[in-house]
Amino acid sequence: MPRPARRCIPLAGLLCVVATLCCLGAQAVSAAQYDVEVIVFRNLAARDEGEQWPSDTAGSTGGFASIPLQQGLQELPESQFALNDVAGALQRSGAYQVLAHRLWRQSAYDRQSAAPYLLHAVQGSAHHELDGSITLLREHYLHLAIDLALRSSGTLYRLDEARRIRSGELHYFDNPRFGVIARVTPYGSDESAPEDATGAGESTTAPDEEAGSAAEPAADAPLTKPRD
Repeated sequence: MPRPARRCIPLAGLLCVVATLCCLGAQAVSAAQYDVEVIVFRNLAARDEGEQWPSDTAGSTGGFASIPLQQGLQELPESQFALNDVAGALQRSGAYQVLAHRLWRQSAYDRQSAAPYLLHAVQGSAHHELDGSITLLREHYLHLAIDLALRSSGTLYRLDEARRIRSGELHYFDNPRFGVIARVTPYGSDESAPEDATGAGESTTAPDEEAGSAAEPAADAPLTKPRD
C-alpha cells in the first residue's frame, strides 16, 4: 500500500512562521509589569483658564465610561496605595479636592498594543464628573498618556497630554482646572528595565527634558508645579 505523500511547507512560509513565533516570544519577554498609581485632583481656586468646551457640548465626555475594563489590567486595593501622604496633603491644603485615587497593575506594550486604564469618578452629587483614560506605553522608554475630561458646573475641561516618564518618580500633569500626579514602579523581578538602568543610553542624574516630575508636597502645603 503506497504511503501518503508528505506535504512540504515552502521555505518562505516556514521562515515566516519562525519569525512570527520569535516576535511573539520577544514581545512576551519585553512585556514587563508595572504598578501605576494616580491621583486626580481639582484646583478649587483656579479660574476658567483651562482647555474647555461651552456648556451646550458638556453633555458627553467621550463615552469612556461605557468601554469595558481592558484585559491584562488588575485593579489593586487601597491597602497597597503608596501615595496616601500626597493625597492627604492635597486634601488638607484647602486649595485642592481629590477626585480619584487609583492603583492598578499592567504589562507595558508599544502604542499599537497598549491597553488604556479607563477612569470614571463622580464627586459632589454629580456636580464634578471625571471620565477618561490613562495609558502606559513602553517602547524604547516609558511614556504615560493622560486623556481626561472633567465636567464641572456645566463646563467640560480637558487634560490631554502624553509624556516620557521615569519609573519610581512622581510626575505631574496639569490643567489650570485639574491635574494628575502619577507614579509608575516596576513589579516583580523586572526591577531594572532598560529605560531605567544606568548606562542604558541615558544618564540617571541628568535632567530629563521630556519627563517632568513633581516633588512630594509637604503636609498641609499647596501643590506647586515644578519649574522647567
